[in-house]
Amino acid sequence: MLSGIGPPKELKDLNIEVLSALCGVGQNLQDRYEVSVVNRMGFAQWESLANARFAKDDLLYQQWARDDGGPYATNGAGLAVITRSAPERPLPDLFCMALLGRFSGYYPGYARDLADNLNCLSWAILKAQTNNRKGTVILASKDPRDPPKVNFHYFGEDTKRDDQGAKEDLASVVAGIRFVRRLAEPLRDEGLIAEEELPGEELQSDEQLENFVRANAWGHHASCSCHIGPPEKGGVLTSDFRVHGVERLRVVDASVFPRIPGFFVASAVYMVAEKAADVILADARGTQDPMSVT
Repeated sequence: MLSGIGPPKELKDLNIEVLSALCGVGQNLQDRYEVSVVNRMGFAQWESLANARFAKDDLLYQQWARDDGGPYATNGAGLAVITRSAPERPLPDLFCMALLGRFSGYYPGYARDLADNLNCLSWAILKAQTNNRKGTVILASKDPRDPPKVNFHYFGEDTKRDDQGAKEDLASVVAGIRFVRRLAEPLRDEGLIAEEELPGEELQSDEQLENFVRANAWGHHASCSCHIGPPEKGGVLTSDFRVHGVERLRVVDASVFPRIPGFFVASAVYMVAEKAADVILADARGTQDPMSVT
């Protein structure tokens, strides 16, 4: 947008000369929804994390450095479950992973809080295949030092309150909370869980849990704001990542997807990077990439 590529009105309002009128730039922004259910256990520390200080001189780090073994060789999750939030969902849309520590989201110091509370069981619930495509990224000014204005319009905020897709997303996250609560019931019955800290056992109704999700959900897979497709349908890029109407400019990152892929975006970004390398090399060699259409 700063270079004059984007929605003409927004550019003209900031006195930026329009180089290429592409209304899809900064539109279609998507993300996933995540929340945590945090249980405080009735014991001081998980046995598997005894001596864990998450520092280079602790015993678990030394075990990992010596033979690539132990808890530090994992991705941090004790276990994970992929399931449907409702039987009618065409694909599994919930990824629920158990973390042995207190995890309630991302904020300055979250990693230290996770390490300092090793008597917690946190379920991180991720909602995939979200319906929301109403997010936007717009310029705050023509000064490149000013951060852009990013609004995901989570759960249909600032849009129609009868948005069925937003209702479905919200209901799916609530279903995820109820699902991991059921998984925790045997631990609670055995007295191993002392307290559910988040959302808290006092929150039980759909309305209470929906309000909790609205207030606490986060995401960190922002994508799709510069997607591949024809300009008349909001597309910004050709299938070989070229910006419509601009020579010698490509975009290759998480913004190129028309829809946010899978549960986690990293592997899909690796895939498009490999594809981009192929088409750029093909251009350099003067050969036609059979998968490329402009």
